[in-house]
Amino acid sequence: MLDLDWNDIRIFLALFRGRSVRRAADELDMSHSTVSRHLTDLETSLGAVLFTRSRDGLLPTEMAEQILEKAEKVEHDVIDLTRTATNLDAVMSGLVRLTCPPLLSQIMVMPIIASFTKRYPEIEVSVHSSYSFEDLMRGAADIALRSQFDPNDNLVGRRLPDFTDFVYASADYIRDHWFEGHATNASWIGRELPGLRHQWVKQTPFPNAEVRHDISDMMDLAQAAAAGLGMTVLPCYYADQIPGLIRVPGTGPVSRRPMWALTHPDLRSSVRIKKFLRFLVAEISKQESRITGEVHSEVLE
Repeated sequence: MLDLDWNDIRIFLALFRGRSVRRAADELDMSHSTVSRHLTDLETSLGAVLFTRSRDGLLPTEMAEQILEKAEKVEHDVIDLTRTATNLDAVMSGLVRLTCPPLLSQIMVMPIIASFTKRYPEIEVSVHSSYSFEDLMRGAADIALRSQFDPNDNLVGRRLPDFTDFVYASADYIRDHWFEGHATNASWIGRELPGLRHQWVKQTPFPNAEVRHDISDMMDLAQAAAAGLGMTVLPCYYADQIPGLIRVPGTGPVSRRPMWALTHPDLRSSVRIKKFLRFLVAEISKQESRITGEVHSEVLE
């Protein structure tokens, strides 16, 4: 009889989904050697090879394909058991796990968490910066803040104000360039997106402007624009507060993204999760004018 534990199964699933020991180790917060050792032990217990290595990463063998469905069923049962245990706890104490985009957590969510924990000091909040819905679906988070037009039907959502993006640059950069309708001699600061090289430029007021440089981090991008490197598109709740950065005159919103606070239906009866969700939604909604751009930044005279 095989002697498997939950760690064996979740490591197998992480390897199957991520196709690399490094990704699995990062997801599970384990060392590479620990993941490799568990894989070796699992293959020894099964008496079969589960993955072969290639240039594209780990490739599942036929045996791995055969046990995937059963492993996912075990995962589902463990998640259900965890949620049931969570719901049994009606005391205003314990852990609430939140996942949200990095910039949102850094700029807006942290002060809200601090305010909440002053009211409920026995509740601890764990924050994981991520864009993935899988955090919620796999039970790795209790609440997720996500920008989606159509949230997953299996989740319970509360609509937040639409997060709005505008075009920004420094005052000196704007003075040194001309803007006529949709034409300009200014350039965009590049922001590479996976599989979408500069496609975002087409949705801006200046779709034919040159793209120079490549900066992926949103905070770095904002500082680059404030320093005069070029113009960029940023969420106004963040960019409007940065010294030296203003909206390019004559331009309006570039995009409005629906934002949702989502949780799993099984967690609705958890008192602490429900309390935190309501508080989070209420505090974010209070900042609607900042989020939608009704509070304008400094403009050129």
